[in-house]
Amino acid sequence: MSAMANESFKEDREMRQEHHSGPGKYVAVWAALMVLTLVTVFTGRMHIPTGALALALVIASVKGALVALFFMHLAEHQGASRLVFATSMLFVVLMLLFTLFDIGTRFRPALPSYSTPEEWPVQTRGQSGRYGGELKAPGTNPK
Repeated sequence: MSAMANESFKEDREMRQEHHSGPGKYVAVWAALMVLTLVTVFTGRMHIPTGALALALVIASVKGALVALFFMHLAEHQGASRLVFATSMLFVVLMLLFTLFDIGTRFRPALPSYSTPEEWPVQTRGQSGRYGGELKAPGTNPK
């Protein structure tokens, strides 16, 4: 018998012997997911200038991990399932870090030598109306 078949039989036997706890655990995880969703909504409306992307990605990763661990029953499994989950979480963290480091270390776009903005990013002065600034509705700008 191959090692793979032996592992499959072992996991099948463990699954039959499992005793699931009551609905309390699932309700608690669901409540945590709802709280994290509300945190995502509120922080998204706050327009945090720095760290908003990092916060949103961390919250999404935590929510994904909760779903995988409890609703997909990965917390109850042994062996290869845990190894695959841990490896995938490691790669998620690495991808998030690489993305955040890339965004954090980008250079500002070069400006012509004759224009020096007072602050970054450049704000359009006198934004008013639907199209902002001195713009009018399409077709009404003087030519």
